[in-house]
Amino acid sequence: MPKTLMLVSLLLMIFAGCASTVPPKIYLPLQNSETTAYYRNGLPIAATQTANSLLMTSLEPDNVSGKGYMRLWFLYKNTTDSAYLLEPLKIITLTIEGEKHNYSDIVPESPAKLLAGIENEKASKLIFQAIGGTLEALSTEPTTVTDPAGGEWKVNDKGAKTRAVVSNTMESMAHTSNLYDVFKTSINSGILRRNTLFAGQSVNGYIYFPLPKKIPAPNNNNVDINPEKHTFVFTISSQAGNEIIEFSPAEGE
Repeated sequence: MPKTLMLVSLLLMIFAGCASTVPPKIYLPLQNSETTAYYRNGLPIAATQTANSLLMTSLEPDNVSGKGYMRLWFLYKNTTDSAYLLEPLKIITLTIEGEKHNYSDIVPESPAKLLAGIENEKASKLIFQAIGGTLEALSTEPTTVTDPAGGEWKVNDKGAKTRAVVSNTMESMAHTSNLYDVFKTSINSGILRRNTLFAGQSVNGYIYFPLPKKIPAPNNNNVDINPEKHTFVFTISSQAGNEIIEFSPAEGE
């Protein structure tokens, strides 16, 4: 091989190696009195307790048939004594906040449209491997946290990125093994659709939110916004009222 080609090949290998070491962006949930964030296996998961439900969420970008989406993994457990009709297309909206533009009232893509480009079995398998694997790791490798009153519970954190929030409403979520148990007994629907949940039942799956286009692009060819430069705020209409869950981009590991 000529020396010039060898040099070019070596440079390409070096650049490829450097690119592979760049950590991917992750989307960290904002913690508050109702939501706790967990981080394990490179995947952040938020758990939110309401008066009528337990919610778990995780957010990642995805591409389906050449179109950009934010893929929300969503688990809903009905903790009431009555049946509840979960309608993902009606109860969740997304607001995307950026430095220059905000995009409000983004609704989920219909499951029928998504299933034209996604095999539901593969989506279910991905949930089982990625989400299930992360929750299982959380349940088996907890860290003890002590609150200012001297109480202790189990929680997992990632340094300053995920900190425990001291709140009486979070005590039932302190045991991460409970979260894994909820996941294991929930219905894994792949692409999440309408479900009737009886008392104590739970369902989980992906909900896809289309990324809006930049407005305007300099060359008049609008492209999807860059999710790494935006904050994603989900408004979820639960039985107890509206819940706000917010995700912001951060460096992964």
